[in-house]
Amino acid sequence: MKKIGIMSMQRIQNYGSFLQAYGLKKNIESLGYSVCFVDYKYENPVIDNCNNSSLNRLTKKIKRNMNICVFFRNRKFSKKWNDIFKNSCKKYLNIGDYYYAYNEIDELVIGSDEVFNCLQGYPVGYSRELFGKNYENIPVISYAACFGNASLDRLKEYKIDKEIGKMLSKFKAISVRDNNSYDIVYDLTKNKPFINLDPVLITDFSKETIDKVRIKDYILIYAYPGRLTKDECNYIKKFAKQNKKKIVSIGAFQKIADYNLAIEPFEIFAYFKHADFVITDTFHGTIFSIKTHTKFATIIRSGKIGNNNKLEDLLERLGKKENIIKNICDIDCIYKNNIDFTDVDKILKHETEKSIEYLKNNLIK
Repeated sequence: MKKIGIMSMQRIQNYGSFLQAYGLKKNIESLGYSVCFVDYKYENPVIDNCNNSSLNRLTKKIKRNMNICVFFRNRKFSKKWNDIFKNSCKKYLNIGDYYYAYNEIDELVIGSDEVFNCLQGYPVGYSRELFGKNYENIPVISYAACFGNASLDRLKEYKIDKEIGKMLSKFKAISVRDNNSYDIVYDLTKNKPFINLDPVLITDFSKETIDKVRIKDYILIYAYPGRLTKDECNYIKKFAKQNKKKIVSIGAFQKIADYNLAIEPFEIFAYFKHADFVITDTFHGTIFSIKTHTKFATIIRSGKIGNNNKLEDLLERLGKKENIIKNICDIDCIYKNNIDFTDVDKILKHETEKSIEYLKNNLIK
């Protein structure tokens, strides 16, 4: 049996990162392969994102812990989520506390998630192994890889475009998940990459899903800690009160929430499904909403924390751009309207078949 290594963001403490890694593993295993996870070697960022001394201290502290933490949580909440994540990684991904490079693999798959976002700070940095370095002796492909908010102009500004192009040109096949990433790869390699959906969207998690939901009449907040503005928090509180709903937050401690939950990764689909409404500013929060056919609003952000590239592309690709909000007040309109997921399901069926075909054609026989 051929052994496939996946180099992904499997250690990033985030439900989306975990589930996309598990989803890709599950799909490759379904094709008759053995799968293991391979860690990338961290290299210094191109941009110094930690000028602040307190952030520097925090980064050094986190580097000592092989399971990467999410910053700025409630301490009790953080410890519980740390333990859950660590146990889930061991149980479902078969990865332990220590980083390793696996040399006895027949092929390497890089992706999904923002594996090509080389302008990130710790824990990614400009890690060249995410572009295939040190694995030139075996076939390397990517699956639904993403440059995030890194643009071609910024890669050229920091003078790493040519090096990245040279590394990508050695790939056996390149798959990305959005148009921004497509344009960068095409410009740097002159080869047209494939476009495939994130593994969470093409994976059937019905057997793994755990439903322990006992809360009723709630709005689900799925956003990174500290990213909701004061005005957004105030409006969400007002909105929830007017509609007689509780506020539930998963994966991040939000002060406005009635319930802040640290749950197992496979419980997340049930909490999304039972929610009356989802407010998110994340890529995978949007995906979870679509998979569970839950009414949702996606906040688009720009600037240093910009998510517009990947989120606008995702929602346009799935025909749900009407669920984008740039002003928190717009949640009222979306909440009042019903959402039809019929066309989305048709798109997902077609894209899933296309994605599996890509893996079949490009994994070593």
